[in-house]
Amino acid sequence: MASSKMEALLNLIMEVPLDEHGLVNRTVFESLRELGHADAEGVLMFCRKYIIHHRRLPLVRRTALLKAMAQLVKDNIDDLGRVAAKKLITLASVEMTKSKDASDEHQEVASRLLLNVGHWFTKEAFDELLSMFQPRMSPFYFVVLALANLCKEHVHFMVPLLKPVLHTVLTMLSAVTEEKTKWVFCFALGIFSESILAYLFDIEEAPDPTVKKNLFFQEFSDAYDILFDVWLPLNEHNVSTAVIETLGQITHLIPFDKLENELPRLIPVILSMYQETSSDFCVTQGLYGVLHTAVERNSEELVLQVDNLLVNLHNQICIAVEQPTNLYSQKQQKEILCCFKLLTPSFTYQIVEFLLLKLENTNNQIRLGTLTVMDHLINMVPLYMASQKNQILTGMKVLVLANDNRVKGKLGQIIYTMACHNYLHLEGGKEMVEFIIRQCALPVVEDGDTTEDSYDVTAYVVTDRALRRWCEDLMRLLIALPIDNVLWPFLFEFIIPVRCTNALATVCNSLVSLAMKKLEAGSTESFLNYKENPNIPGPHALLTRLLTMSSFLHQGKGWCAPALILLQVLGTDIHLAAPQVWEKEFPTLLDYLQENAKKPLLQSQWEEKLVKVLFQTLELIGDGDWLSQLGKEMINHLHSHYNLPQEKGFVYKCLGAVLQLSQNEEVVKRNLQEMLQTVRHNEALEKEGIAFGVGYCAVTHLDTVLILLKEFAKLNIFKKTASYFQIIKDQEDIEIIKVKSTLISCYGHIMSHSPKDLTPFRIDTEIVENVLNHYNIKILGMKIEVKDLTLKLSLIQTVTQLALASQSDETPSYSFSRKVELLNYMQELIRAEPTEALLTSVRKSAINACTSLLKLQPQLGENRQLIQTCLSSVFNLPRLEACTVNEHPNISMAERQTLFHETMESLLDFLKQLLLSDLSPAGLQLVFTNVEIWIQSRKDYAREMAIETSLQLLVFYLEQIGTDEKVSSHNLAVPIGYMVLRCTDPLRVVRETAIECLYVLLYIQLRFAGMPADLKDTELEHLKAIKEGLYHGNCQSLFQVCTDIGKVLSKRTPHDQLLSLLFTLFLGLSDDNSNGSYAASIVTNVLITKCGASLIDVPMIIKTLHKELQPINQLHIIQMVIRSMTCLASQHMAVVLPCLLWFPVPFDDYISEVWRSLLKTNSVAVHSIKYLLDNLKLLYESSKESLFNIMTNAEPHQPQAVICALHQMICNQSSKAVIEILYPQIFSTVLIHLSSSVQARLPRDFFRIQTVRKSSGLPQKPCNATACHYSIEILQALLREAKGNAPEMAEKGGWDLIREPERHHEGIMLLASTMVNIAASQLINIVEQLTPVLANIHQSQRTTAAAYFGELLNHTVVSELMLTDTLVGSLLRCLIDDSPVVQWLAVKGLGNAGTGAPQKMEKHVAKLLPAMVSVMDQNSKLNTLLTVEAMTSVSKIIDHLQEDYAGAILVDLARAMEPFFENRQDKVRAGAFTVLGKLLRFGRMQQNPAYMEHIYSALTSLLLHLNDRSEEVRKVSGLVLTLLGPLLPSERMCQHFQALGLEESALDYENYLSVTSQHMAEDLPDRAIYYIRSCTPFFSSVQTEMRENAVTLATFLMQHAPPAYPKSPAANQMCKELTNLLSDHVQSVRMKTLSGIQRLHMY
Repeated sequence: MASSKMEALLNLIMEVPLDEHGLVNRTVFESLRELGHADAEGVLMFCRKYIIHHRRLPLVRRTALLKAMAQLVKDNIDDLGRVAAKKLITLASVEMTKSKDASDEHQEVASRLLLNVGHWFTKEAFDELLSMFQPRMSPFYFVVLALANLCKEHVHFMVPLLKPVLHTVLTMLSAVTEEKTKWVFCFALGIFSESILAYLFDIEEAPDPTVKKNLFFQEFSDAYDILFDVWLPLNEHNVSTAVIETLGQITHLIPFDKLENELPRLIPVILSMYQETSSDFCVTQGLYGVLHTAVERNSEELVLQVDNLLVNLHNQICIAVEQPTNLYSQKQQKEILCCFKLLTPSFTYQIVEFLLLKLENTNNQIRLGTLTVMDHLINMVPLYMASQKNQILTGMKVLVLANDNRVKGKLGQIIYTMACHNYLHLEGGKEMVEFIIRQCALPVVEDGDTTEDSYDVTAYVVTDRALRRWCEDLMRLLIALPIDNVLWPFLFEFIIPVRCTNALATVCNSLVSLAMKKLEAGSTESFLNYKENPNIPGPHALLTRLLTMSSFLHQGKGWCAPALILLQVLGTDIHLAAPQVWEKEFPTLLDYLQENAKKPLLQSQWEEKLVKVLFQTLELIGDGDWLSQLGKEMINHLHSHYNLPQEKGFVYKCLGAVLQLSQNEEVVKRNLQEMLQTVRHNEALEKEGIAFGVGYCAVTHLDTVLILLKEFAKLNIFKKTASYFQIIKDQEDIEIIKVKSTLISCYGHIMSHSPKDLTPFRIDTEIVENVLNHYNIKILGMKIEVKDLTLKLSLIQTVTQLALASQSDETPSYSFSRKVELLNYMQELIRAEPTEALLTSVRKSAINACTSLLKLQPQLGENRQLIQTCLSSVFNLPRLEACTVNEHPNISMAERQTLFHETMESLLDFLKQLLLSDLSPAGLQLVFTNVEIWIQSRKDYAREMAIETSLQLLVFYLEQIGTDEKVSSHNLAVPIGYMVLRCTDPLRVVRETAIECLYVLLYIQLRFAGMPADLKDTELEHLKAIKEGLYHGNCQSLFQVCTDIGKVLSKRTPHDQLLSLLFTLFLGLSDDNSNGSYAASIVTNVLITKCGASLIDVPMIIKTLHKELQPINQLHIIQMVIRSMTCLASQHMAVVLPCLLWFPVPFDDYISEVWRSLLKTNSVAVHSIKYLLDNLKLLYESSKESLFNIMTNAEPHQPQAVICALHQMICNQSSKAVIEILYPQIFSTVLIHLSSSVQARLPRDFFRIQTVRKSSGLPQKPCNATACHYSIEILQALLREAKGNAPEMAEKGGWDLIREPERHHEGIMLLASTMVNIAASQLINIVEQLTPVLANIHQSQRTTAAAYFGELLNHTVVSELMLTDTLVGSLLRCLIDDSPVVQWLAVKGLGNAGTGAPQKMEKHVAKLLPAMVSVMDQNSKLNTLLTVEAMTSVSKIIDHLQEDYAGAILVDLARAMEPFFENRQDKVRAGAFTVLGKLLRFGRMQQNPAYMEHIYSALTSLLLHLNDRSEEVRKVSGLVLTLLGPLLPSERMCQHFQALGLEESALDYENYLSVTSQHMAEDLPDRAIYYIRSCTPFFSSVQTEMRENAVTLATFLMQHAPPAYPKSPAANQMCKELTNLLSDHVQSVRMKTLSGIQRLHMY
């Protein structure tokens, strides 16, 4: 058992939940395996126990555990004890049979566990299985399966015990109904029979030698009857096939006589089991078993069944070969072939006859099946097939002309098999060899696919390529066989025929191998006997054919080397002198091929080598007749290979070599005519070949050649005419064009070979003239544009050859008069080439021709058009992309790439030649001026080509100048600037090449300056070191590289070239490539930083930079340019700052950023802001009119430009330092400018107190919104720099108030309040700056200053800063301002003096109160609001006086208030009463009789105004009366007045007056008469209420007057006054008077 730790670990593993994907399952499985290595039995017993105790365990987990246990048993069977084994066997049997929910997989795993245990404990396993396999028990599928597998694994143990098992099987067979169970019984019977046969085969080693085959005859005979007679007729497909397979296995254990009787029934039934469309391997296995038993026992019944067997087996093999990739079909095919092999010894003749008859059928499937059987039989039973050799060869001839490649391939395989068994020496053998050669000569389309197509007999489709390679391999195998007499010299017959061309390599290799075998055998005679073998070709034909085939360097299937080797082997058979040359030269040629096997070789060079060897051979032969015969053979070859251009082209060259050595003029002339007549002018290879041939011939026969060319031109060109429209439409198909092209090429090769008779005069008159005449197409005197490609290339090649020949040693240099004419021809050809794609070599060849012509005299002057034509034609070519190849299927990508590189090399050579013609700076400038436009191209590939070309030209130029003399006049700033732009190109190759160009350019400049060639400049050498930074191309590395470049240029650029370099870089700022702009910006910045102080015309530089910034949208470039402008500004402030102000307002982002950038240096920032502030002050101090009226002068942007610039600088995060320095100046200046911008004012009716204000109707000047906006943002920035964001300004709408002209002062007051809180330290200087403004001529500015000062007085901080006196003095002076607005703000501000400095109030009260009274007196009628504001200010001032204050000014104030009690304006009356109430709090003043007299005199007014029409006045009057009560000598009156403040309901005015009058008469008798008399003035009041109230109060007082009063004169006068009111125009007054008179009954 497992240890406790092991059990704990196993318990944990068992609790792991399994997953659907199997990962966890595999992990658990591996864990159990690892633990099993330590204690296999313990782990197994634990798993057994776990399964038994967890019966409800999910089936998936139970199956997984059984699977793990089975594997553990298999891995550790040696460690398992018998007791544990029995337990595991019992568990497996239970899981296999007794689990109700068990699946097939579960039972199969349990069976596997049992078998794994039974491997070592066989008896225990067998006993357990046998206990479950009893006659009266239902058979279990997996029990029967386990018994069969156990028998298969343990034959020696099980076979002696099988008798009772078979008996049990027989008892169960008749009762089985399920297909699955039937299948397993069939399987078991088959295993049992195989085990018995195996036991009997090894009977010597068996434990019981008494066991015999007949021991089991009865059981298997009974089983046969049940299977064949009962189960098979049921037609259950799976069961039927299993039965047939089992029958084939058990027939070995059936008595022979019974088998013999059953064969007539059995074989037809088995054959009937085959399906028509598919083969059944099980059926074939069963059939094979039956046939094997029948053949083994020489059954006579088999003879009767053989025909039926052959038909069915052949049908099945044909089906099988059509499914070559199906593994099941392959097994079926092997089994069927075994059946044929089994039958062949007994039925050879019948089988061969049957198969040959089937070969005549044209069905490829039948042929393939038949050939498969035939090949197998020839190989496997050769002795029995030998008697049928002739019949077989004769029958195979039918297939020689077959079309199907699979059939051909199979035939080739049989041919090899027959060759191995000596079939081919018989009649018909050569036809088989010829068949193989024909397959080797199959034409294969060269599609560029280099992958090997191997021949596969199982392939559905066999390509020509695969078949051809298979047959080539087959020929190599045949050569190795001893059949030389069949192949030699028979194979020579296949060298000449065109149809066998593709097989030439195979034929040559085979012949060489056969020849080597002859040499090894000691043969010394010639290989070929032409007389005895008339069918083989002669020596001239062999030489022509093999030499021609050896010229195929790239085409064909390796013709070149085999043909050369065979030619070398046949040396003496060609000519006795030939080996002297060939033995020396051919090995060299073959070594050349071997050494360059992996390199691309030029066809023309190879052909030239071969022609050279031919020259040597012919010179050595020296036989004119032999040469004539060779020439004749070559002419015949031209005719026989008329449609093979490459062969003909090479033959033309060889023929030219033959004619060059020929001395017979007639032969030369005749052969030349044949050559010109056989050439197809539309074939380039033929045209090239004949041109070479004519050139070779012209070396010794120049006059003859020229005459024949002229005659040929006359005969062909003038006869083969074409219509005008045909020439215009399409020149490709016009024969005369092709003829012209051929003739032009011939003239070129005549020049190339430079015959001795060719003089310069003849070149001009006989060569050039004829060439141009042939090239120019004229119809009716009109020149037609040449479109034919071959004609163009011919002209170009001829011109090139002419130029090169003119430079050769044989032709001394002379002045070529037609140089310019030919250059124009080449230029036209280049210009006519399309730039959409590079498809032809016209462009490259024409440029090469121009290069060659440039070398000729006379020298060519400056020709920009020619240079641009060449550059444009090449640099406009698109990038080579693989995806575009399909658009031009006639040229491959590799060919296009090669052509492109060659074209680039041609262009470079052309430009180098131009430089060589003029090595001065002007010459370099000329070339670079033409190249620079391509360096800036938007196309990546164009830039790359241009920059690489530039580098090579510059290096070439530097190498060529090589002088130490100083060049006085040169300027390389422009090319240097363009190279700088490309140092940051997106393409790495362009970047790296550009910096190399820059390096070379700077060295060229130093060389011009006189620097020796052997010296190195340390600064320039640094450029090489920084090149590594260009590799990755990230911003950081590019920035560093450009910075270093700028530093180098700042030190090595002459001062007179600096401005040119800068302006070149300026143009690069808008480069199409953002990286180029980036480089320009960085280098510009470095140059300006290092050398900017010495620059002139700085405003122009600023304007240029600004202009170049417009199209730029890359932020980092903009920032760099702005930094450069800022640097210039700091270096030239006197001219740059005014220049910046002249840019349109609002400033664009670039100018704005320049202004902001000035903040980076404190000194520059301070200077700039002071400059702007001074300009701003001049703007609002120099004019008597509003600053921002609509201007019509020539400087419309100047005022706004100043504030805009200031705004850009102050409203920037970098402005903190300069704000700290200039805070007061900035604030005060901007604040006053803001007031001018807003045009601060109050409404015209502001000082009229009315319910509805009416607009004056006069137009108001609008504020300047832009200036206002900028000013406010500046102020906001100042506030932020002080302490914070000043949220109260935004929350209370302060900034919006400032913008409103009519409420501007409110915003200013809120701003001042905010400033007190966050910038108190700046207030002293701000006040100092603003004080002069109060004397300014502009009202809006004075208004702003007054509002600001007035609000400052409302805060105690001004007292701490000792600003109170200054502010009070300034505002007092404002009281005499001619602007009522300023006066009003001053009065309002002075009222705050007590709030801000209460301790100084007594000091200022003597000035403030008289001033306020004066304002009230002056404005009581004109400016009511100003009067009210003055009263409000007086109230605030009085509030801040001490209660013990007793100044005489209070008496004057009380007296001054009395006239305002009866003012028409409600607010004035309320204000006056308010001031009166404030005066009542001064206790010490109660001792002043004059003060108290004024107080008492006000009592009447207060009582009358308790019923005022104005609610405000009523409330103030009541409040004052409550304050006045304590001052009266009457306690009752005090309480009575105090009650006014307690009443919440409406006052009963008449009742209240009645009570008051009674108290006054009783408590103040000495003043009663006075109060009656004080009512009289109110009888004439303009206010109806006051007249009514006065009548009511007077009558109540008269009612309660002292007794003596009614009879006094004063009473009579009072009664008259009352009587007069009875005639008042207001009825309510008359009614009140009448009511009052009724109370005066005593009068």
